[in-house]
Amino acid sequence: MCVLALAARPVLAQGGAISGKVSTEGGTPIREVRVLAISASGQTAASVLSREDGTYRISNVSAGTYAVVARRIGFSEERRDGVVVSDGGTATVDFTMKEVATQLNPVVTTASRRPEKALDAPASVSVVDVREIQERPSVTVADHVRGVPGIDVNQGGIAQANVVARGFNNAFSGSILMLQDYRFAGVPSLRVNVPFLMTGVNEDVERVEVLLGPASALYGPNSANGVLHVITKSPFESQGTTLTVDGGERSLMRGSIRHAGVLGSKVGYKLSGEYFTATDWHSASARDTLGNILPNYDPGEPDVFPPQAPGGRAGKPNIRDFDLRKFTSEARVDVRPNENSEFVSTVGYSKVGSGLELTGANGTAQIKNWTYLSLQQRARVGRLFGQVFANLSDAGNDDSLSTSGTYLLRSGQPIVDQSRVFAAQLQHGLSLGSRQDFVYGMDWIKTNPRTGGTINGRNEGIDDVTEYGGYVQSTSNLTRNFDLIAALRIDHNSLIEGYQTSPRVALVFKPSETQNFRVTYNRAFSTPANFSYFLDLIQARNIGNSGYNIRAHGNPPKEGWGFNRSCGTANGGLCMKSRFTGGNNWVPSSAAGVYKGVIAGLRPNLVALLTPSLGATLANSLVNGLGNVQPTDAQVGTRIAYLNQATDPSKDIQGGNLADIGPLDASYNKTYELGYKGIIANKLRLAIDGWIQKRGDVGNPAGLATPNVFFNGPQLGSYLGQQIVQILMGAGMPQAQALAAAQQIAPQIATAAASLPLGIVQFNNDTFANGTDVYATYTSTSNQEITVKGVDMAVDYVANDYVTLAGTYSWVSDLVFRDIASSNTAPLMLNAPDGKASLTVKFRDEPNKYGIELRWRYMSSYPVNSGVYASGVDANGHAIRFQRPGSTAYYIYDGVPANNLFDIGFNYRLPFGSQELLWSVNGTNVLDSKVRTFPGSPEIGRMVVTRLQYSF
Repeated sequence: MCVLALAARPVLAQGGAISGKVSTEGGTPIREVRVLAISASGQTAASVLSREDGTYRISNVSAGTYAVVARRIGFSEERRDGVVVSDGGTATVDFTMKEVATQLNPVVTTASRRPEKALDAPASVSVVDVREIQERPSVTVADHVRGVPGIDVNQGGIAQANVVARGFNNAFSGSILMLQDYRFAGVPSLRVNVPFLMTGVNEDVERVEVLLGPASALYGPNSANGVLHVITKSPFESQGTTLTVDGGERSLMRGSIRHAGVLGSKVGYKLSGEYFTATDWHSASARDTLGNILPNYDPGEPDVFPPQAPGGRAGKPNIRDFDLRKFTSEARVDVRPNENSEFVSTVGYSKVGSGLELTGANGTAQIKNWTYLSLQQRARVGRLFGQVFANLSDAGNDDSLSTSGTYLLRSGQPIVDQSRVFAAQLQHGLSLGSRQDFVYGMDWIKTNPRTGGTINGRNEGIDDVTEYGGYVQSTSNLTRNFDLIAALRIDHNSLIEGYQTSPRVALVFKPSETQNFRVTYNRAFSTPANFSYFLDLIQARNIGNSGYNIRAHGNPPKEGWGFNRSCGTANGGLCMKSRFTGGNNWVPSSAAGVYKGVIAGLRPNLVALLTPSLGATLANSLVNGLGNVQPTDAQVGTRIAYLNQATDPSKDIQGGNLADIGPLDASYNKTYELGYKGIIANKLRLAIDGWIQKRGDVGNPAGLATPNVFFNGPQLGSYLGQQIVQILMGAGMPQAQALAAAQQIAPQIATAAASLPLGIVQFNNDTFANGTDVYATYTSTSNQEITVKGVDMAVDYVANDYVTLAGTYSWVSDLVFRDIASSNTAPLMLNAPDGKASLTVKFRDEPNKYGIELRWRYMSSYPVNSGVYASGVDANGHAIRFQRPGSTAYYIYDGVPANNLFDIGFNYRLPFGSQELLWSVNGTNVLDSKVRTFPGSPEIGRMVVTRLQYSF
């Protein structure tokens, strides 16, 4: 019996084992790694340390299902769930562990258009990794980069946002080059970044790379201010299905699905789709000139759509739709014939059923049924990379009478945008030995706007643009510690004379693998967007009941705008078009030619004004008499002023000072940067960048450019007084009585007539010049330059396996650049804070499968000048104000106040079957501080969103 009992004992206690090997990504064994087997109840069943060769074996493990965890200081924790141990069996679990330094030093591709460690990149690069993206519920990519140093996000609502690097934000901004898997992600001809229109789903994003500073040497036009690159997952490395449901405040609901798989060993595929809905914030008020809050959503929008709006909209109440709706999907197939070749085909589609988007020239657009389609084919064979892609946009309208799509809330005018961009890119790399490497390539871009006579109006059909260029970058290992990077790019734009060159030089000093000092110089360029040349769009009708419209128009390529100066001597010979002259002919900008027409136009009002004091008969006789005389230029002069400044004589324009507007040209930014990136003690990452920029890219949104002509009020009053005395005396009134009547009547008539625009000093272009459209246009700034300085800092500290601390700080030297006046006479502004900071504490308890994130964000106050959205004071120190449509009243936008915001995030991974269910909650601005980040935008409050996500 004892023998039988002794023999049975090992059988009863046998259980099973878990064994394997722990190594680095390069295959180096890691010793003294603590490997734990954790039971379903969360208890540690057994643990061992790995041996010198990295192997380990956990014996005598009871049969069951376990989570196996590998931990070692200096390395990221690794976990394998669902490990099944059977009696007498051995489960094999190998671990590849990443050093913490690898977490702090990820691989990036944006800085040099090839894979490299972030520390090796000769530029400032930040990365938002897949875990942050997965655990933080978000609406657009803008939500993920809000805490990145040097990045400014002006949030216009739940989904609307403008993202730029190092300031100079604008409504309808395309300042930063936004890419998605190496293809452009902006709206084709408008060249605006609308994150809400991007295709694909959040769950498919692998990482977001942000490159601060100029990048034209490699990326060409329109990357002078940085690159934001969204990189999605490969189906080969992300097989399975992910289901996600988000819900939150403002009636937010979002559902998405992503599936990736393989067919054999050489073909991978993925499919994704998402539907999103929410209700945006409503308040978007401004103030009148007395400081009273105006309750309308935007006082620049009429209460009722004007008669010129399409039939289904004209005369109806102008009511914003604050509901947000979006559907998006994407499909991709990857083919890998061998380890050195890859062919990727992608099609993406998104449709915004309803939304709001600010534009600098025309106020807010009500987005309706705007679709975006992207087609891409890219290939990689060794170091040869090539791609072709097409982006197609459709704003939802077929023509200028359609009411089913996107339209402008200030005019009711539908937007037809069926624009397309086609691009082809080729790149190759070549190494000469181990110390010299070249990357070179070429790009071709064709933009084809199709706006149905709306956005580009009368310019439709002559508005295509072609761009092409080539580049080469050399990386030379001068010594063991010094690298020299030099690049040169040459580009041509069919709308601009000549060629654009972009040199880049960087000297990098690396005393060790984890320390990097660099000094760089970049000369980068930007070309004006297509609409800057060809826009032709009514911005506001019958402004202030004046009978005049504001029309935004582009600056003709290679020509610019000139004024007609062939009309006599008044105001330097400036000619005008006037609706009081009975035709569309050029006339002098003097009083003599339009006086009689003005009196005739005012006749009913003048008779009504004078009848109570003079009687109907005498009032009619007096008005008739005033209409039969004509002053000379010496008796009554004129003044020239922009329509929104007409009541302030100090802002009058002398005729000789009204300069022609030159053609738009490429603008250049020259940037000098000194930077440090390093990892200290394998736990602390520090990045500091100091930069000075000579910025020629100071172009401004469209501002008023064709001023109006007005009577000289005092001279007109004096002239009218003399004429009134003579007319009344001729009608039999005694001289004394006539003089008294004239003193009372003349100022009333003069005030009414002097406030009425007599005409418009128009551009010398018979196609566009008329007597009713006041033009706003884009001005050339190629001969202007500003100097701006800044600092960007980022710190990440991995305290232990549980706690990570992060901080950012950015500073820019100037908010207002008074030497550069935009065409609305207000100075150029940064349109972003000159100081911002953030602190983040992340706690992750991997054994217990939960994490907490706390974040503080600070932003200093700042004024804004972005077309029709401007705050602060103009070049003369006067408050920037705008006239309400259909009214003589004015309104003022407030600047953006300083704010401190607090965010909280929580995530927990619950066991669910053989997998895990991710539950996360993210609250932004949890103290509900009402903050407006741009004039015309609503005050943004607290937003709490929760997520349930299951992958299998």
